[in-house]
Amino acid sequence: MYTISLLNMKGGVGKTTTSINLATGLAMRGKKVLLVDFDPQSNTTSNFTNETPDAHIGKVIQNEIQAEETIHQVDKNLWFIPSHLELANAETALIMQSKAPQHNRLQKALAQVGDKFDFCVIDCLPNINLLTVNAIMSSNLLIVPIKPDKYALQGFGVTMQNIVQIKESWELDLDYKILFTIVNRNNEERELIRQVRELVPGKSFDTEIRSQPKPIAGASARCEAVIKETDPKIGVAEDYRCLVSELMGVL
Repeated sequence: MYTISLLNMKGGVGKTTTSINLATGLAMRGKKVLLVDFDPQSNTTSNFTNETPDAHIGKVIQNEIQAEETIHQVDKNLWFIPSHLELANAETALIMQSKAPQHNRLQKALAQVGDKFDFCVIDCLPNINLLTVNAIMSSNLLIVPIKPDKYALQGFGVTMQNIVQIKESWELDLDYKILFTIVNRNNEERELIRQVRELVPGKSFDTEIRSQPKPIAGASARCEAVIKETDPKIGVAEDYRCLVSELMGVL
């Protein structure tokens, strides 16, 4: 199972939307995909259900239940592990368990079901803590979504410093790619995108996800992924399809 985590310490960059559409897009290509909501805010979970889950990822990493007990099929080739606000307390609980390893709880849990899936997509919380370390330890690839605004370089820099530190500390064989999201394609944004591409040449997707909030919100209200839209006016759907194609072309 090839595992992709979406991570940025700055919120509001389309991380959850991208997680849902990337996972759905891979499933549409015939891949068996597991989507994991690893954010206590549970926005990904809310996209699939209005119910509060009893079995969720917070209980899994605390070894209260097995990952298999939390998995729900939500679409053809697409399965899902929900989150819960209780996940916010899980980090404290793990730290208190000082005699047991805490950094690879998620990795071990996903390994138990890894032979059932081709891909796992993890929607991470916008923070660097023990939970994020667990997600990074589980990953083959990190996707860092960046909204090209005046705070983009600052958020990107802090996120990358933390990723590099964790990667070097644990000697991880881990790659990352930058994805520009919520792009309005004005001159200011073009310049910011150029600067980031120059800072890390070859580390960004060619695909950019345009800003088109209404169809994204509409799809979310229907508990759907916008990538399924076929109306040519909904360009963001085509952007996400291009992202899936580009990702599969480099793996």
